[in-house]
Amino acid sequence: MSYLQILSFCGYHENHNYDAHNNYRQGLTYHNGLLYEGTGINGESALYTINPSSGAIVKRASLEKRFFGEGIAFYHNDENQPRIIQITWREQTGFIYDADTFDVVHEFEYDTSTSEGWGITYHPEWKEFVVSDGSSNLMFWDRDTLVEKRRVEVWLPFTDEEGRVMTPPKKARTVKHINELEWYKGDILANVWYNDVIIRIDPLTGSVRRVYDFKSLYTDRDG
Repeated sequence: MSYLQILSFCGYHENHNYDAHNNYRQGLTYHNGLLYEGTGINGESALYTINPSSGAIVKRASLEKRFFGEGIAFYHNDENQPRIIQITWREQTGFIYDADTFDVVHEFEYDTSTSEGWGITYHPEWKEFVVSDGSSNLMFWDRDTLVEKRRVEVWLPFTDEEGRVMTPPKKARTVKHINELEWYKGDILANVWYNDVIIRIDPLTGSVRRVYDFKSLYTDRDG
């Protein structure tokens, strides 16, 4: 399963063949042949490990009823222990799990520009999480302290009459509703809520390098 395939499904409300639940699929990540999924809806939010070949659920952990689960990311800490981080929509609470047992090893509080959590991904070389909150902002958190180090605003480049790329705030258009995130070849891939596109973002400037249009691939919206 490619990064683009994973991103293109996030944010849509649909039944799963392996579970038949009606939760929102909020976060997906893939590691060592297994698919990890975080789902959302108060009272039914959960974290899953799934065999992508058979669709069988390998492991499940449920969140407390007050939490609406959102994005997840897989990573290793300095002791090379496998971990999963999960954020929540409006509760400003995150969880770090042992990826093998799904035991919660740390619970933390956070804030974003909208006080919401949407998507999250991890850069192993930078040891940073990148978080979206439904706005045009991306927040970069230190892996160990979970403190925001910086943020960038995502924008579509604008060229002037001579073909020169203008940078914000000179007529650039920001991109709101940034949702699920993945790293890909040094850039960030993101789907945009209620749009059939994935954008490729420069993590240093926030500039959109490319837009992938999936309208022709997703036609059966009522199926």
